[in-house]
Amino acid sequence: MDIPKRGSQPLAELHFHLGQSLEPHILWAIAHEQGIKLPSKSYEDFHDFITLNKETTTWEDYHALFHWTELIQSSPVAMERTVYEVVSGAYRSSGITLMEPGFNPMYRNRQGERDLDDIILGALRGMERALAEFPTVRAGLILLLDRRLPKEVNEIIVKKAMLYARRGVVGIDIAGPKGDGFSYDDYADLYAMAREAGLKTTVHTGEDGTAEEMRHVLEVLPLDRVNHGFRAYEDPALMELVAKKNLTLCLCPTSNMSVKFIRDFDHLREVLQTLWRGGVKFCINTDNPSMLKTTLPQELAMLREHGTLDEAQLKQTVQWAFEAAFVDRKRASNLYL
Repeated sequence: MDIPKRGSQPLAELHFHLGQSLEPHILWAIAHEQGIKLPSKSYEDFHDFITLNKETTTWEDYHALFHWTELIQSSPVAMERTVYEVVSGAYRSSGITLMEPGFNPMYRNRQGERDLDDIILGALRGMERALAEFPTVRAGLILLLDRRLPKEVNEIIVKKAMLYARRGVVGIDIAGPKGDGFSYDDYADLYAMAREAGLKTTVHTGEDGTAEEMRHVLEVLPLDRVNHGFRAYEDPALMELVAKKNLTLCLCPTSNMSVKFIRDFDHLREVLQTLWRGGVKFCINTDNPSMLKTTLPQELAMLREHGTLDEAQLKQTVQWAFEAAFVDRKRASNLYL
């Protein structure tokens, strides 16, 4: 394969999920290596299924696929290959030199059948392999908590993140559909504990929820940045709060447009330009690149082609991504080895 032409500006991606970042043919191979029964014996059918190759996409479609990607990646060996392929592939195909993929280890241990530490260490080994091969790349892993899991289970994830912080876990996040009884208020202590241990923090908010909910999350949780958060554009006071806290929003245009949280390119332009005028920092990301058949360069090119952001604004968003990274910028990535 030819080496892609690199842009003059390095790229950083801070918000994308491991489950939906692996190319379909690699997911297919890993599934067969582990003897996982897939919904179809046809690779073509599997490819269409796993990439949401349909005219309309719902929020439920999104989350239905997560079951399969998480199941396929539910072993230490699968996680090692997954992270290796994702980190090395993002550099080779898109020239991304700093990346921070996220995943929930509890959804990779087959409900306790696999050891949680082995799952996380497999992911870290995969990252280390990629960094050894491509020493100009910097990377760190973010462990996701889930809004459907009990707090005591999510606390285990936080403690595992703290345990492996010196190995390459750089932060925690909360994602997933809301479960019964979930409250962000209950997680302020876990987030404070993680930050005291040197981890960085982010959270999924301001996407499927409301601006009011996002404001509450920002007031309750100690945060270093926000995943999605585009609904801040609806409330000038909320934009002022985001700017005051110096939080960078990690936006995912194609992802949000695919489920119609953002209606079209006119709406997207309104969102981004309103945030820009409000003094809110934001960067562009893919969220689920393989599933959505997109890449970070494609996202940036799409915004350029539709006049959503001008060239100076695009360059600024890339710079903001590097500035908001959780990976320690003062030391080389291979020092995690």
